[in-house]
Amino acid sequence: MDPVITLVVVNYNARRWLERFFSSIKEQTIFEMCELVLVDNTSTDGSAEICQEELKNWSNGRFLPSGGNFGYGEGCNIGAKAARGKYLFFLNPDVWLEPDCLEELFSHAELSEARFFSATELAYENNQFVRGSQGQGMPGFDLFGCPTTSSDLEKIEKMIVLGSFHFVQKEFFLKIGGYDREFFVYGEELDLSWRVRIAGEPIELVRKARIHHAASGSSEPISRTSEFRRFYANRNQLLTFLKNSNGPLVLLAFNFIFLMGLEAVAGAILARNFTFIRMSFFNPLADCWQLRYYIREQRHFIAGFRRHGDWWLARQYFRFEIGHWNDIKRFLQWKIAIDKSTLPANPIQPGPKA
Repeated sequence: MDPVITLVVVNYNARRWLERFFSSIKEQTIFEMCELVLVDNTSTDGSAEICQEELKNWSNGRFLPSGGNFGYGEGCNIGAKAARGKYLFFLNPDVWLEPDCLEELFSHAELSEARFFSATELAYENNQFVRGSQGQGMPGFDLFGCPTTSSDLEKIEKMIVLGSFHFVQKEFFLKIGGYDREFFVYGEELDLSWRVRIAGEPIELVRKARIHHAASGSSEPISRTSEFRRFYANRNQLLTFLKNSNGPLVLLAFNFIFLMGLEAVAGAILARNFTFIRMSFFNPLADCWQLRYYIREQRHFIAGFRRHGDWWLARQYFRFEIGHWNDIKRFLQWKIAIDKSTLPANPIQPGPKA
């Protein structure tokens, strides 16, 4: 009997999280209805060997070495192609699921007309919501196209970005192109959620399905970022606008470029390192230019399933707010630290997912 749910897990050097992750999967109330496809992005910390050995004892587990590091999104795509389940649930290994998480997701999905869902995301150690989103995603976007924070837990039908870990019908996921293979890391959830809404589909939070994520609910006084992170976050957000807009929302790209410039100068001053301007501003622009033919190809593909245009999206999701307001306040209070890091010489090289 084929599984109903395929958990697609992308591992890269996640050894420290594996024991609790595997335990939480085996404790699921509908474990026998699921399979686990674990894609390893050429880990070097011994986690690949641990995963391979663990899954030898699973009748419903498969280990897939990717042959490189293709990032989170393409790793998910590799796993999705091998999946047998009706539903796909995309995860990192730095999570643990409450015992009824999969049952709640499956029960909700079977009764819903929607095809795209997410569990409530909580801190790894406790039940604290991820900062700024109440564990559910983002309800809109601002003048710069940045997602705004959640303020009303009841309006889950108004989400433009849904969570970090997506539970989706496999057929629909493949129809809208899966995760963008060019993103490598950061921003995949914004791009995929945007395409879900373009396709005319609702997106829903399953509040009773609870997942605890190591990157969520941080209470550290200092937020950390890096040149690596700013390059991919900025480039991928630009790609999201350039690919998915078909009218006035393309202007968000120009507004965001202005914001990138301000951020680059401020970050260079904060880091006392003016290479930050090149890494966070000029390099993302140059990379988008190099990807111009890919962008054109994606726009044509998206037009094939588009049901909603820019005016509809703007009416539904535009907010007169500043999505990065909390980051701005932290910067003014000197509560942001910038680590120096370099981009991989080859885009298929190891990079952290956070």
